[in-house]
This record gives sequence, C-alpha cells and structure tokens, in this order.
Amino acid sequence: MKTMHPLSLSAVVAALLLAGCAQTAPPAKSAAPAAAAVPALPAAALGKSVPGDAALPIAELMPLTMRYEADLKLTPEQIKAITAYREANMPKRIAGQKNILALRGQLRAAMLSGQPTGDLMRQVSQAELDHMQARERCVVFMRTTLTPEQYTQLIQRYLDGLR
Repeated sequence: MKTMHPLSLSAVVAALLLAGCAQTAPPAKSAAPAAAAVPALPAAALGKSVPGDAALPIAELMPLTMRYEADLKLTPEQIKAITAYREANMPKRIAGQKNILALRGQLRAAMLSGQPTGDLMRQVSQAELDHMQARERCVVFMRTTLTPEQYTQLIQRYLDGLR
C-alpha cells in the first residue's frame, strides 16, 4: 500500500474542511473549470485575519455621544468625564480588538492545517468576552454620567441606527 505524503494529506484535509464549512452555495454555472485538487495554502495566508473577524460590539455608545454632544446638551463636566473615560479605555479596546483579529487568524490557520484548536478557541472566547464586558462598562458609565433624558435620547439614536 502506498502512503500519502504528509503535505498532500494536509491539502486534502484543508479541502475537506473548506468544503464542509462553506457558508454559501456555489453559483449554478461557474465560468472557471473545476480544480483537480486544492493546493496547500501558503503559511502567510493561513494566519491572515479578515474584517469579518472583528468582534462586533454588543453596544457602541461612545461615537454617538461624541457626534451628538451638542444635541445631547452635555455639560462641561460631562464632556470632561467622557473624554477622560475615552482616553483611558480606547487604547485597551483597540489592543483587545487587534488581539481578537490575531487570535481568530491563528485559529483559522490551526483549523485548516489540522492542528489542535481547543486552546485557541478558549483564547478567542475569552478575548471576545473581555470585549463585551468592556462595552458593558461603557454603557454603565454613560448611564451614570448622562441624565436620564440624555441617556434616553442617546439610546434612541443608537437603536435608530441599528434599524
């Protein structure tokens, strides 16, 4: 019995994973001829992250608060508090989102190359949980910093933007 080269086996596994995980059906008639085999992906492509990898925020109020500062009639004290909160937390949020992108790229590479994924899945889950908790802290901050009327107006603008 002839044995398969490990790289060929990896290509077959990657092809099977891609075929099994496809989210959309191929077009009825394809202009391109069917490929005989799926080539192994270059190592650089395996760890690549894509825009869809970014964890979408559960609630994102800070940009609207800044955009509608005048409409919300924020006081100088509120503006100072919001600015301080943003300056203290934005670098952590950006670093966390970059970490999510990197981890998801690593997880994709591990899945496609047949490597263990459990630890990476836990890391992605924890990073996304940290991101959601940070967003929740921002919502709580806004709720306690704004007046009830301002908060209601902000939430309405946010919900209108979701529709």
